[in-house]
Amino acid sequence: MMSAGRGFDQYSGSSHYRLHGQQVLVYQLVVVVVVVVVVVVVVVVVVVVVVVVVVVVVVVVVVVVVVVD
Repeated sequence: MMSAGRGFDQYSGSSHYRLHGQQVLVYQLVVVVVVVVVVVVVVVVVVVVVVVVVVVVVVVVVVVVVVVD
């Protein structure tokens, strides 16, 4: 009977570890999602900055050409 009790304890311990493993997988998934979101946001910000710089340069060139003419 004692071994059966220990068996149940081991099983619940195993179940706890399995749950812990699932929690680790969830944390890893959350970390991956956060990293992907951060990378996407950084890329979008860089693209927006580049587009704004290009537009400003084009506007400055057009203004200079119009003023010089």
